[in-house]
Amino acid sequence: MFLRFNKAGWYSIICILFFLTNNIYSRNPYISSSNSNVPIIGVDCIPAHDINKIVLTVAGGGSIGGASRAEIRTCISNLFTPPGSEYPKGSVISYISSTDFWIGGIVKGDTLVSEGHTGEIKNLTNAVFQSNLFESSYYDDKAISEQDFTLVATDTSTKGPFIWPLGWRDNRPHKPMNIKLTRSSYAWSYGYAEDFILFDMSVKNIGTEKIKEMYFAILFTPFVGYYGNSYPVGNDDIAGFLKDYTFEGRCQPTENLNLVWGADSDGEPVNGAFTDNLSFANGRAMKSATGVSGYIYLNKNDGLYYDSKKISYNWYIGSHFGEIGFAPMSRNKQRDFNSSFIGYPFGDNGKHFVMSNGEIDYDQIYTASIFPFDSVWLYPSQKYAKEISKGVSYGGHLLSVGPFDLPPGAVLKIPFAYVAGENFHTDPNNGDNLPDFPEAYYNNLDFSDLAKNAQWARWIYDNPGVDTDGDGDSGQYTICVLDSQLIDNEWVVSAADTFWYRGDGVPDWKAAGPPPAPYVWLEPTLNGIRVRFNGSRSETEKDIFTQIVDFEGYNIYFGRDEREASLSLVASYDYENYDKYVWNSVVERYIVEDIPMTLSDIRCSYADSCTDETFDPLSYSRSYPYYNIDSIFYFVKHSFNVVGDAIEKVYPNARDPRLVHVDSLVDDDYTEEGYLKFFEYSYTIENLLPTIGYWVNVTAFDFGSPKSGLQALESSKVLSIQNAYPLIDADELSGERKQVYVFPNPYRIDAGYRASGYEGRTEEDRPDYRVRELNFANLPPRCDIKIFSLDGDLVRHLLHDKDISDPTYSRDSWNLI
Repeated sequence: MFLRFNKAGWYSIICILFFLTNNIYSRNPYISSSNSNVPIIGVDCIPAHDINKIVLTVAGGGSIGGASRAEIRTCISNLFTPPGSEYPKGSVISYISSTDFWIGGIVKGDTLVSEGHTGEIKNLTNAVFQSNLFESSYYDDKAISEQDFTLVATDTSTKGPFIWPLGWRDNRPHKPMNIKLTRSSYAWSYGYAEDFILFDMSVKNIGTEKIKEMYFAILFTPFVGYYGNSYPVGNDDIAGFLKDYTFEGRCQPTENLNLVWGADSDGEPVNGAFTDNLSFANGRAMKSATGVSGYIYLNKNDGLYYDSKKISYNWYIGSHFGEIGFAPMSRNKQRDFNSSFIGYPFGDNGKHFVMSNGEIDYDQIYTASIFPFDSVWLYPSQKYAKEISKGVSYGGHLLSVGPFDLPPGAVLKIPFAYVAGENFHTDPNNGDNLPDFPEAYYNNLDFSDLAKNAQWARWIYDNPGVDTDGDGDSGQYTICVLDSQLIDNEWVVSAADTFWYRGDGVPDWKAAGPPPAPYVWLEPTLNGIRVRFNGSRSETEKDIFTQIVDFEGYNIYFGRDEREASLSLVASYDYENYDKYVWNSVVERYIVEDIPMTLSDIRCSYADSCTDETFDPLSYSRSYPYYNIDSIFYFVKHSFNVVGDAIEKVYPNARDPRLVHVDSLVDDDYTEEGYLKFFEYSYTIENLLPTIGYWVNVTAFDFGSPKSGLQALESSKVLSIQNAYPLIDADELSGERKQVYVFPNPYRIDAGYRASGYEGRTEEDRPDYRVRELNFANLPPRCDIKIFSLDGDLVRHLLHDKDISDPTYSRDSWNLI
């Protein structure tokens, strides 16, 4: 290929291609082999969860979060890491500085504590990543979630550049407890699970001595605000302890949470209002931070597999420069920690004392409300009491559990979750209530989303209503009375339901996901792309909570790049069914109590006969409901109710394998790829430009679970998404049209290809000269492309080698470098 450049800034192109012998072979690109124990090296990237609304680094052996500000990218999705956690993803809003673990106990009469942030707990291995996503290259059938990270660390090091000096702990070097921490963390992208990350922590005694009175603590440090400024955020943060929460409209409404939470004190309003847009105030860039996050132990009592006697919540405010130093202390448990600022427990003995004191401190905003002669709490120093109540930085909040005795070789399991919630702040002026009116301030906070997400985290850890170990115990439940009738002067229950709110105490670590995505093939056509897919798995797998097949339909998306925001819905295939809204006299509103009903089920239940085609469910509405003997209800379409419109069955006469015995299936029931014909569909996207690449994906979605409050779930729009060009197969071309061609030709540097969206999509961080693209079309599956200078020097040699099953096999590109 020869390139000629003149003053106008364009390249004139002449192609020379050397064709190689085609090597066409058959394979299924949609079945990933098991790829377990894949190490993620944290040199050029950092292990981080980024598949749901939270971006959270998990690299530290004894800590979570706390990534540097050096713009390190995540190892899986290649996103920039936040300084602690980012929520929601892409908002550039941080919620924590870091989270550190304290483990303390008594070994041979000596009180010892190992801390994460001091460098005393160090990784033994790189993080290991696995995924239960069938489409992922890290797929492993033993994976728990869509993103599993596992790290192993110990506290056995006594020297190192990050271990803090002698004065930090009783004027002696770090003395190990000899423990090994194995921490696995799990994240899902599903709507009901997108606001939390679960952790399974194992603490093993690898020493030769018994560890007595051992406590485990999570040290939570809020750090909330827009982190795009050069100066750190987190100057006015608050935190507290949410012991219980009452859910509105539930017959078992109150849940014991014991959750530590942190947030910005006022949500960072800009000009008196909350905003998602970047603004400028007080000389710095700002966005509102109206959410909240925190930690919760997952077990039904206090978060541990073993019985625990105490749960403690203690906090302190302090800087390493001693400008502010305070921690609440009860009158009956005063202690001098000999620290440079009041309240911080320097030394192993002081830290172990705080972890084991069993106190639940008052929330931070009440500091200025403690009176001098309070019967429980010591009177706070008034120098900084009001400032602390209004929100400050450098706050540490410790959630501790214990005690435990751990013999040599024994393992303690500690499951917990990092949970976030949206719309915590409801009033941009609420900060004016601090420090003088804390009760009025709390009345304007909304804990509902945080509490709901915390309960879902527990339900995934231990599925309610599921007898995991087969001993006949499915957990705790209550009977919800839906309706009653007055009979012989007594109210008699006429309608009731069982609400499971706790599991059986045996961990499940299972989340209800959407149906598996179908297998997808893209077949380029002239000015179009034929989308062929097979839903053998999508339409037959059961939901883990309901144990029913809850498949509802398919959606087809396409766009100019693979970002979810760039995708448009072009077609749907949706079962015809209807939601039945029944009047509930307890909550005094219409609610959906069961799964969608088919038209046949509705007619058999409420029409004159099952064959009554004149009965239309939509004739009954909220204003004109159906009156039954014991209930009032109406019907609404569930989703689109579109079947057989644009999306067609490839084999309309194929047998339904669910209606025949598996042994009676024959070769004619299967496609060439080995999938059942009955579940094969196709759709053609037409009127496309042949010189533009398009991204296409097909998702599967279910109808949800009204009883558990689980909304309909859809498989990922971007995982396994494929790229194709609307070019007809080269073998089908004839005459002049079979020639290889290049576009744009000529290539003009001044043509504004990037501004028009033809180059550099999703690569905004790269300069123009790094996103240029010269395209070759009508290529055979294998060939050589050689680019020469005007003097005949070889500039670039591209080996084009793609399998014919790849929808982009007839195209390649050169970046002009």
